Amino acid sequence: MSEEAAEYRPPTPWIVWLIVGAIGLAYVGYIFLAPSARNGIDMALAIIPQRFHADSSYRFTHWYEAFGPIFGHALLHVAWWHAAMNAFFIFLTARHPAMVLGSWRFLMLFLLSTAGSAIAFLAINWNEQSVAIGASGGACGVFSAYFLSSRRTWRDSLADPRVRGPYFMLFMLNVVLMGVVAEMGWLPIAWEAHLGGFVAGALAWILFAPKPRGPWV
Repeated sequence: MSEEAAEYRPPTPWIVWLIVGAIGLAYVGYIFLAPSARNGIDMALAIIPQRFHADSSYRFTHWYEAFGPIFGHALLHVAWWHAAMNAFFIFLTARHPAMVLGSWRFLMLFLLSTAGSAIAFLAINWNEQSVAIGASGGACGVFSAYFLSSRRTWRDSLADPRVRGPYFMLFMLNVVLMGVVAEMGWLPIAWEAHLGGFVAGALAWILFAPKPRGPWV
């Protein structure tokens, strides 16, 4: 890139820095807490399907407590590399869709992707003791927005094999391959959350993306 091109490069939207920073700060703050406080945060923010079942002894005391895991699981990570990887991929792909949508609509897209990942995990693992944490579902929603924003409209993006091919490949890697890996017991990857994030992010982009303007008639 030439110096002139670099000089006119628009800055990364503040919402991207905010999301990435929140992931990093949440992990740093978490590791310095006492074990009892960590357990309390895990119970409040991790996605645990049994807690959503009315007949479970682990169910929420109040209905509004369910909103904690639906969104808060994106701030919990198993290790520094887990948090760093999700933050890195969000930062890598979020800039362009955030510029197109604007910061507030992009924030809504990320939150809906995060909620979609939680709902998909809950639906597929209903009343089970499995646990899901991490921002990978939200990251998958950002992946969808990144690819769908690469052409004039989302239809144009899907019609272009140069976009559709990599998008499909990323979906296969993050959902199908990760599902196989998880079902084989090799790694505890919440592929269901990835699936929900991809779908919710794509739907949110279609809903929020600016409509192209045609010629005056």
